Amino acid sequence: MTDYKEMLKGKIVTRDGPLAGAQVEIFDKDLLVDDNLGSAVTGADGCFQVNFTWADYKKSPYEDKPDIYLKIKKPDTGATVKTAVYDELKGELDKDDIEVYDLGVIEIA
Repeated sequence: MTDYKEMLKGKIVTRDGPLAGAQVEIFDKDLLVDDNLGSAVTGADGCFQVNFTWADYKKSPYEDKPDIYLKIKKPDTGATVKTAVYDELKGELDKDDIEVYDLGVIEIA
């Protein structure tokens, strides 16, 4: 099986602007046990990216694309926010043949 390289990126914001220094954990939602695909810390602009491979989440022949959700730990309060699930994400191949999933701006309370 080829181990395709993949990347998830996005920008975390609050009503006050970009959320810098937040810990972002990426998960693939499954029926029994969710796959942890990695983590990152947001930059000053609230942006993050996490690299993973197809093998990190494709444990079943019935799963084609990851069903992603995030757990975001706020640096100021330590509170954790869990996002909704982004079902069957579709990515774009970049010049290095890495499939990039761009969640865009994610606003949290």
